[in-house]
Amino acid sequence: MSTDADPSALRRSLGDYLERTVEALRTIDLDLVARVVQRIEAAYREGRRVLVFGNGGSATTASHLAEDLATYAIPFRVPRRLEVLSLSESPSVITALANDIAFDQVFAEQVQQWARPGDLVIAMSGSGNSPNILAGVERARRIGAATVGLTGFDGGRLGKLVDIHLHVGIDAMQNAQDGHMVIVHLIIDGFRRRVRAQLGEAEG
Repeated sequence: MSTDADPSALRRSLGDYLERTVEALRTIDLDLVARVVQRIEAAYREGRRVLVFGNGGSATTASHLAEDLATYAIPFRVPRRLEVLSLSESPSVITALANDIAFDQVFAEQVQQWARPGDLVIAMSGSGNSPNILAGVERARRIGAATVGLTGFDGGRLGKLVDIHLHVGIDAMQNAQDGHMVIVHLIIDGFRRRVRAQLGEAEG
């Protein structure tokens, strides 16, 4: 079959996808995003940790957030970095915990290892119902960490469990994850600007 048999149909399909994502982005609550930025700023100021995790595509989004908060957000000339860790990073840790305990505990056990009272835990789940994500957040709450959840669809159980719920209101996983990546970039940009303002640097 020719790949250019009906280019107009492909363009319409791409346009439909783009419009769904644009509509999903309009559901993002910027006031809640600002609250998360403030929580991260407080964690940096107080020497607390930020832990992030997710499954699949959300794992890569979590890693992106952790990487940019660790590198891009704070000028390298500033000696003290934000203590931020993605719990989705290590295949050896995740497979060991899944094999030795259970897959639904792969994040809970890492939260147990790294989180302290007053730290910030950010969990990402399109459905909001992934058992290992919920277990990780429940463990964080028992430890006394603050919790943030990024969800799509109806928010699932995660939306009701966290302190701050960043919801992308759309019933489609990819478009919800598009929204999560925009939220991540908003958080990074907001934190970066706050840090630079405190250093007396111009925004940019």
